Amino acid sequence: MRGRRLAPVVAVTVGLMLAVGLAASALTAEPGGAGAAPAAASHPASSAAATRPQIKKKLIPYPKKRKRDMAAYSKRHYGHYKWALNDPKLIVIHYAVAGSIGTIYNTFAPNRPDVEFHELPGVCSHFAVSAGGGIFKFVPTSVRCRHVVGLNHVSIGIEHVGFSDSDILNRPPQLNASLQLSQWLRCRFGIPIEGVIGHNESLSSPYYKELDPRFKGKTHGDFNHASMETYRAALAKLGAC
Repeated sequence: MRGRRLAPVVAVTVGLMLAVGLAASALTAEPGGAGAAPAAASHPASSAAATRPQIKKKLIPYPKKRKRDMAAYSKRHYGHYKWALNDPKLIVIHYAVAGSIGTIYNTFAPNRPDVEFHELPGVCSHFAVSAGGGIFKFVPTSVRCRHVVGLNHVSIGIEHVGFSDSDILNRPPQLNASLQLSQWLRCRFGIPIEGVIGHNESLSSPYYKELDPRFKGKTHGDFNHASMETYRAALAKLGAC
């Protein structure tokens, strides 16, 4: 889990909570307010060429209080008070250092401070993929999740049951489900293949932004560049959007 890891961090980045914190969701304002979620935006790409995989809803609690926390986090780290994810530019791939979807859910559901910097909101990701290939939706893609330092304002997070990159890359049912989900999402939002990155690649993204000096330069070790080259090559075989 990026920016919030369920386990030890390789270059600490506050990410998914299993061990550390994810990035910010923007604030829910009153209808028409600055933090209010906008109407669905139109994106240049179409998901017509990518079939929507079977996705099971397992939504974590995300009430107004958590949205306010996410908006405040966004203000501190990105310079704007906002919880809505309007136009995602990236899909960030993580592994959770956890052995089940239930463990990941139980880590993300409580809105509690991360274990490293003790900030709210609690960490989370938008989706998680089980070892057997089941896809679960935790948070709507219109809402920010705190899963990767410096990129929560522009990214969708996908967690995976597992303890290493190789766990996922060497499990065909899980890898295939992950690829189908990434393909559908990137086609839906007009994200190029190079916009599908590993948590460990966060610092090299042109979208990286971090205003808090405590967080600058921090990331996690999950899904490094070599692993993501393998992942992106497999993703490219699914075809263009």
